[in-house]
Amino acid sequence: MSENITHTAITDDCSRLAVHAPGICEEFKQALSEHRDVARLGGIARGADEFTVGLISRFRDACAAAGRLDDAVARKLAFTLGWLCHRAADRQMKPLFRRLDPDCELSPTDCSIYHDVFLLREVYGEGREHYSADLLEPTLEQMPGAEGLDADEVEELFRAMWQRALLGLHTFIPDHGDVEGWISRLIATRQTYRVDLQRYAEAHAKPDPQKVRRFIEEPNFYNPKDPIIRLARSIQRGEPEDMDVVKAVEAGFSQSQYSRALARGYIYIESATQYWDYYIDEDRLSRMFQIDEPDV
Repeated sequence: MSENITHTAITDDCSRLAVHAPGICEEFKQALSEHRDVARLGGIARGADEFTVGLISRFRDACAAAGRLDDAVARKLAFTLGWLCHRAADRQMKPLFRRLDPDCELSPTDCSIYHDVFLLREVYGEGREHYSADLLEPTLEQMPGAEGLDADEVEELFRAMWQRALLGLHTFIPDHGDVEGWISRLIATRQTYRVDLQRYAEAHAKPDPQKVRRFIEEPNFYNPKDPIIRLARSIQRGEPEDMDVVKAVEAGFSQSQYSRALARGYIYIESATQYWDYYIDEDRLSRMFQIDEPDV
């Protein structure tokens, strides 16, 4: 879950802006409109700088050959565009974590958690949209019907069920010549739970005023008055403001941290559109994506 909410919020808002903007190609709008959940998966995936340019090139060629954007390619394209939004979020927020919370030895950092909790409230209405309203309840005992349950045992049961479900999605083929070795390798690749959700729950239920000031207020993490944020929220409500997207993006680069991430993500998608429509080549697209450039 580390930074999950922040990455997802930026992906959702960049998708809203792209679908609303006249300068984004229709294929991208189709992919993001029809496959938002797939874009969200891309928004929480890593390593986009290694693959996005090549993937967009491949999808453009497939679309040109077919004469249309078929559903299978649209899904992959949505994931890739979400992947670009992940990069935009990281390039804006990772340096912020290092600057604001340099001494935190925990992963995720307190700064990251406070950002996630803030956006759960501000963008997703305490989780009523996309997430669950009970997502960050401090303990299982406070949830309806929890009387008589052992919270720790129930949580451990669900962890085991989740891992079992993930294993079921894989195509592990047993090595009949080395069964014990195969089991050892399977266990070695088992996902570990390093994110302590109790820290999220505490930040949500009892936020530390000093941390709110340090991580949210002083660095101007999110300003609802920023044009690009106002536009994203109005689109989310189904009542888009009459606003120039390009001007909102340009202003966003000098406003709150969240606005800057949205502006960067939008520019990545716009650059991909320029490549898709043959206005720029792959080298130019790589530069626009800031491939191999260090974080600010």
